Order: sequence, then C-alpha cells, then structure tokens
Amino acid sequence: MTRLRKLDFSEARHDIVRSKRTFGILYGIIAGITFACASWGPDGYLLSHAHGYLPWFNLAAGILLCALCAGLLSWLTERTGSSLLGMAFWFISAMIFAWLIVSLPLQIAPFMISKFNPGLGAFLDYSSDIELPVRFGVALAWIAPFTLIIGVTQIPMIEPAVFSTSVFGKIKPFLFCIIVMAISGFISDNLVNAQLRSAITGLDNAIQFVVDNQGNDNLDPALSREIHASALRTVEQYVGPERSLFIGSFDNELGEIHVLVHFDGPWLDCRVLYGQPSTCSTAVEK
Repeated sequence: MTRLRKLDFSEARHDIVRSKRTFGILYGIIAGITFACASWGPDGYLLSHAHGYLPWFNLAAGILLCALCAGLLSWLTERTGSSLLGMAFWFISAMIFAWLIVSLPLQIAPFMISKFNPGLGAFLDYSSDIELPVRFGVALAWIAPFTLIIGVTQIPMIEPAVFSTSVFGKIKPFLFCIIVMAISGFISDNLVNAQLRSAITGLDNAIQFVVDNQGNDNLDPALSREIHASALRTVEQYVGPERSLFIGSFDNELGEIHVLVHFDGPWLDCRVLYGQPSTCSTAVEK
C-alpha cells in the first residue's frame, strides 16, 4: 500500500507568516510614500513652476523618511499581531510625520541646502523661535486620526488579503491606505508649506510681470499695483527671465517672509507680506 505523504503544516505556516509580514512592510511603505507625495508633491510642482530653488528636495527627503519609518512600524504591527499595539506604533508614525511637516521646510531643508550651496546659506536666517512645539501639536492633531485608522485596520485587512485569490483582494489594503493617507497629506500641506509657497509664487508672479513688460510705455498702473510690481523698482536692473527663489527668513506667524532671489547678479532679498511683495534690496550676509 502506498503511504500518503505527510503534510508539513509548519512549513505552510511559515510561508503565511512571511507573507503577512511582507504585506505589512509594503502596507507601511505605501502609506508613507502616499503621505509624502500628498504633502510635498503639489508643493514641489508649484514651486518648480515658480522658479523655486531645488523645488523637489522636500518631496525626495519626505518619501525616504516617511517610507522608512512607516515601513518599520507597520512591520512591527504585523509581527506583534495586535491591532492595539498597531495603533500605538502608527501613533508613533504620526508623531514622525508631524515633525517632518514642520521641521522639513523650516529646519532640515534650509540646513541641508546651505551645506549644498554655502553661498546661499550665508543669507539664510531661519529663526529658532518659530513656535515649533505648537505647530507640531497642530500637525499631530490633523495627522494622528488618519494614522490610527491605518493602524487599527492593518491586521484585519491584511489577513484576508494574504489568502485572497483575486487581484483586487490582494491590493485592497493598499488602496485603502493610499486613500486615507492621501487625504491626510493634502490637509498637511496647508499647515506650513502653503504659507511659504504663497510668498514665492506671489513674488515670482510680480517678477514675471516686470519681465514681460520691460520697455512697455503703456503699462496699466492699476494692474501693476494689483500685482505689486513696484516692490522690484529698486532692483529692476537685476531682473531677468532666469531666476531662482528660496525662503531666506520669516517671522513667527509666517506672515512676513523674506524671499531670496538670484538672477545673474547678486542675491536679492525681497520682503513679502502674506503673499504680497513689498520691497526688495540687495541681500546682506547673516
């Protein structure tokens, strides 16, 4: 009589556990990348069209850091097999995301870019008194509910996905976390990025207006006032189509922002009040 081959359940169980942890890592990485793309992707796109200097830096750094931390914490969630611990791990990821939302544009990016371009770094004056704990708390309050949703649903969603035989069943957890984290990221863009970006885009619009109307004797004064082109009057000899703009300094409320502008000559320092250019002068080393 032919003996039946004994089934190796331990090997099958090992494969299942490995699949769950793989799904968990991918779940976290996708959530982190989605959050970063929603938080800094639109910002980079708009800055690239407003002649921002290294406009994609925040997005690249955000993707790397968010994917690493979310992937690790999601793997820990899957390893423990506890949704309660998963909420705790994902709350830690919310704290990291909130810290990045505030610190990446206000601390990390200027520090790294000043090392990359010491000439620009000499003009940067980023205040340490920017109420970082308050801004961090606001960012955490917006981000944490979404990451907690991701954390509490991770295990219940990944479990059936591992055993699913359909493509949709396999990718459903990832689609869910993409939707949730995209909403969180788009909201987070308004916390710091939008205020800094409005200063650059407002000044760039004024510069483009001056460039387009150089030598125009029939310039509409009302339109010129509306776009605040007079802010460039004292530095008009430097104004040209090729330029780079970067945040030089700001006040505690991010209402008064100084934007550094580089044409072919020296760096210029332009004061922008709530997105409206005010005055420009030659930049002075800090």
